[in-house]
Amino acid sequence: MLTQRKFKKPGVLIWPLVFLLLIFFDQTFKCLAPNVFRNYQFAFSLPVPFLIMYVIYTLAFGGIVYYVAIRRNLFSAVEKLAWVLILTGAALNIGERIALGYVRDFVYITFFRWTGIYNLADGYIIAGMVLLLFGPLIFNDKNNKN
Repeated sequence: MLTQRKFKKPGVLIWPLVFLLLIFFDQTFKCLAPNVFRNYQFAFSLPVPFLIMYVIYTLAFGGIVYYVAIRRNLFSAVEKLAWVLILTGAALNIGERIALGYVRDFVYITFFRWTGIYNLADGYIIAGMVLLLFGPLIFNDKNNKN
């Protein structure tokens, strides 16, 4: 008699693994990129003083980590993925800023007269925000808690 095999939901260890894989991809692509721009400015190339930049980083990153830590058991799988993307992107950009004094950007995007230079970490943050905003609608993930 055939029985249906039940698949387990992703365990706790999947999210650190995703975090590490995202870091690997970001750093690998930065090493392989033919043209890397050293971005000494704050987000969106805003000229923010050094000290204020780190105060903002500390408050924002600390606030996100605190929020995720106290609410993680209430998140759906899509929400968990979104927060892993956001935290990974933030950790990569902050880590590079601390280690190198700048962030390495290599993805050149031009849209009409607007031009920007980004990296995968920036893309992770944007993808995470999109998933938080639209994930439950797209994936019908409202009650699918992991």
